[in-house]
Amino acid sequence: MKKLVLAVVIIAFLGSCSTSNVATKKNLIEVGINLNNVVDDKVQVEVNPQKIKEETLVYNIPAIVPGTYAMSNYGKFISDFKAFDYDGKEMPVQKLDDNSWQVNNAKKMDKVSYWVDDTFDSELKHGIYVMAGTNIEEGKNFFLNLPGFVGYFKGKKETPYTITVAHPTNLYETTSLINKNTTKEDNSKDVFVASRYDEISDNPIMYAPLNNVSFNVDGIEVTLAVYSPNNKHAAKDMEADLKKMVQAQSNFLKGFKTTKEYNILLYLFDSNIYKWNSFGALEHLSSTTVVYPESFSKEQLADGMINGTVSHEFFHIVSPLSVHSEEIHSFDFNTPEMSKHLWMYEGTTEYFANLFQVNQGLISEQKFINAMEGKISASSRFDDTMPFTEMSKNILEEKYAKNYGNVYQKGALIGMSLDIILREESKGAYGILNLMKDLSVKYGSHKPLKMMKLLMKL
Repeated sequence: MKKLVLAVVIIAFLGSCSTSNVATKKNLIEVGINLNNVVDDKVQVEVNPQKIKEETLVYNIPAIVPGTYAMSNYGKFISDFKAFDYDGKEMPVQKLDDNSWQVNNAKKMDKVSYWVDDTFDSELKHGIYVMAGTNIEEGKNFFLNLPGFVGYFKGKKETPYTITVAHPTNLYETTSLINKNTTKEDNSKDVFVASRYDEISDNPIMYAPLNNVSFNVDGIEVTLAVYSPNNKHAAKDMEADLKKMVQAQSNFLKGFKTTKEYNILLYLFDSNIYKWNSFGALEHLSSTTVVYPESFSKEQLADGMINGTVSHEFFHIVSPLSVHSEEIHSFDFNTPEMSKHLWMYEGTTEYFANLFQVNQGLISEQKFINAMEGKISASSRFDDTMPFTEMSKNILEEKYAKNYGNVYQKGALIGMSLDIILREESKGAYGILNLMKDLSVKYGSHKPLKMMKLLMKL
């Protein structure tokens, strides 16, 4: 996640596995979300875990999601949490903390239900960045970062899910989740399937009037969905710039195993309504949520949003998608253990986001040099004596959190320095892109790395 003031770009990655065979109904958690019934800016969610064998069951809403590097506590936006037995009678529920609820005598429990408030217009003090947030705008837009709506039962994170979403017929979904409603003859309900909870947390959904464009680049099906509340921007107007950027990145990453699908969910906010001084994007495996001002011109969106924000996000396909640690691979949404690898996840990614542009002729060599010099200058604002691995491991603590922004400054410089050293030692034949490709072949999305002694010495 990348956060700057006033012109913020927040990038994050939520690791997941692709949807596989979904289990039979008896081993399935069924979720229902009703977007047609909005009450006091809230929507209701029902969760049916099927037959319960445990005497006690705990339901968790994520306190943090990977890549945000700050506590979100989505449970603060949950109210009227209830549990019901098979006779429809309400059962006692104990709230354990902001994000957890416990049901005793759980063998008798049929389902739980609760109401979800959104974060966009909330007056509640919270630490959720807008691109990781949620929007409930009746009949117009629903911005569903799913950790804000759907949780998991403790010990059942690997159980498959179905999510049924009832919604207004004038709104259409954009997501990388598999939708069983493929014909769209009835655009009032969608049924999404996921092989485990991590897949749900990694796949946001946006419902909005149709304002989409799709194209294919080297086998990658790219879709841009835009919600522009005052109809100032059309997705079609951004297609050429976006396609040019994706093609350049695909050329740069030739030889890497990337993704077959990439969805960009762009919410353009009305600056007269939302006085946000930070905005950006939240990265996912094969999609991203992006929040930018609607007041930006087409040129500003092309330069800042497409060539800046989205280009950085796309490079997370390399890391941490293909190369990541155990902490990312098996993420704990409520009591997280942070990784030491922020310098790689964000620093190397930021370096690539600049390098590919000069490599592919999108910018001049001098502009690239100027960008790197700017990072040298910006890095001086942070604690230069703080080890990056130490900062990364303890990033949730205030002392380290205030130095987080340096991962996009000194972190990128570490990536460039490593690139220079590797090229010097190999007489120009081998650089950091080659290294990341080799590591991705050795480890890949399903195998976390445990040791990286060579890189940890840097």
